[in-house]
Amino acid sequence: MNEKATQFIRAKQIDSFQKLRFLLFIHQHPTLTGTIQDFGSQLYLGNIPMLENIVADLCGAGLLDCVGNRFKLHSDPDVNSCLECLSKVFEDPLARQRILDQVRNAQPGYLWPGLG
Repeated sequence: MNEKATQFIRAKQIDSFQKLRFLLFIHQHPTLTGTIQDFGSQLYLGNIPMLENIVADLCGAGLLDCVGNRFKLHSDPDVNSCLECLSKVFEDPLARQRILDQVRNAQPGYLWPGLG
């Protein structure tokens, strides 16, 4: 797996599949802004409180910007470069599995749906 993607996951504390999925989605739609409810209806990642936590974590990591009650991808060349790298690595099935293993192992005790 690409070292840049690995370091990005670790540095930005991407510690759940839901957070990774949200981040890759928002990267694929860089001009999209929306409320937590908007994203919830598009991604089907779980309940609103969980999405609130994901968005708060990603804002805290400097990956999302908040304008009122709407959120968008933070516009930073370094962040965009890392997300582009992560997105490309994620396209390879073997690399994707290693990314998912890294994310899963970042959160001790977490049982992935269907795996525990």
